[in-house]
Order: sequence, then C-alpha cells, then structure tokens
Amino acid sequence: MAEVRDQTLSGDHQIDNHVYINCHFLNARMIYEGGIPPGFDNCQFDASNFVFQGPAGYTLSFLRAMAPRTTNMRGIVLDLLPELKD
Repeated sequence: MAEVRDQTLSGDHQIDNHVYINCHFLNARMIYEGGIPPGFDNCQFDASNFVFQGPAGYTLSFLRAMAPRTTNMRGIVLDLLPELKD
C-alpha cells in the first residue's frame, strides 16, 4: 500500500491501494474503483466526496438496489455492514 502522510489533498485522487495518515481532504474527489480498499487514519474531510467507478460502482449500485424496504432485502444489506445499525 502506498502511504500518504501529513498532506492537504484537493482535486481528483485515485484512492485504491493507498493509506492516508493525518491528511486533510479539501474539495477533493476520492475515486475508488474496487481495488485494495484504502485506509484512513486521523483524516479530515471538507467539501469532499467519494466516487465509485468500475467494479466498485457496480457493487454500490447492487447494494442500493437491495436497500429499499420494498425489496425485503434491507436486512441483508444491513447485516453486511453491522456498524451502520446504531
């Protein structure tokens, strides 16, 4: 994994296979394509967002299709991410 430490990042950033430590994402567009998941430790995010492309985008679309209550699969999605059940 490539390590990025103590930086302010803006603009587009491919985040697959990276770990960010003490970074500030300011007006950043973090692009994830389904490779090795990134790591974040003690980072700040201001006016930034994630973009899921390629296989990651398809996976997110699949989870979103399962999430509506009318599908009766919402519980399955939540079981995949138990940390969201607070």
